[in-house]
Amino acid sequence: MLRIRKQAAKRDVLGFRLPMLTHEEPALDITDITVIDPDNTYYMRMGSDAMTGYHILPDHILVIDRALKPVNGSIVVFFHEGEFYAREFCPENNKLILRATVSAYDIIIEDHLTFVCWGVVMLTLNPLLQPQQKIGRYSRVCAC
Repeated sequence: MLRIRKQAAKRDVLGFRLPMLTHEEPALDITDITVIDPDNTYYMRMGSDAMTGYHILPDHILVIDRALKPVNGSIVVFFHEGEFYAREFCPENNKLILRATVSAYDIIIEDHLTFVCWGVVMLTLNPLLQPQQKIGRYSRVCAC
């Protein structure tokens, strides 16, 4: 003979709640930290070793804010003669010097009309995976 057993009614617990139920950690979102202005934030990958003295290596991801105005000493991404460059912004009297680690990569612009500042680099993201680890679903980590 089968006996049907009633399930006990769920009852609310009165009194103190467990602290672990009342404390919730906020969700961690990397864009809350890296993106100030979403409409003007872009990402680029560094393509050369011109900025190694500034700890910006090839394949680092640059977080660029186009709303910021460059000041002396800031790292900027600029468009000059059909190409993008990342350099240190160093304006002088009548010319603009865009410094790199190696002086051979420096760019001196006499005419400001040929220079378009595309944005200011806010931070870089460094890929740390070794080439042997970049397999399977990890092959596109940091888009490197």
